[in-house]
Amino acid sequence: MTKILVCGLGNKLKRDDGLGPYVVEELEKHDLPGSVCLIDFGTSGFKCALEIGDYDKVIFIDAIDAGKAPGEMYRIRLGREDLLESPSLSSFAVSLHESDLERILATAALLDNYPGEVVIFGCQPADISFGLGLSRRVKKAADNIVNLALTEVEKSS
Repeated sequence: MTKILVCGLGNKLKRDDGLGPYVVEELEKHDLPGSVCLIDFGTSGFKCALEIGDYDKVIFIDAIDAGKAPGEMYRIRLGREDLLESPSLSSFAVSLHESDLERILATAALLDNYPGEVVIFGCQPADISFGLGLSRRVKKAADNIVNLALTEVEKSS
């Protein structure tokens, strides 16, 4: 049985940066297989780097500022070799919180704690000011990401 972690990253108090926690909360409403674990890591990314190695597959959900149109979604699959061969994804992954996804994954790779497979679902934020709730465009993308994550879990279970 494939052990899967769906990991939400982000700060719910900064509008669209709360994408990861929002998606995890929505996924909690679904009947997922027992081999699937949902965790909202919030902004504590380095704790995440220490825990992901126990899983066959980790699906990250995060707001990603890549200078694209607000609400634009990304799906990226990263292997450990990708990080070690090209240690900077900074043209793509600009984090909005304490430790960016690039550093979390690089730390996990260097600690030999990298999961078998990593998939990232990201979305370009529209509003990261202090406040609650996702902007309209990011909320629409988040609802799509919930369905994409469910599909990803289903095909791996």
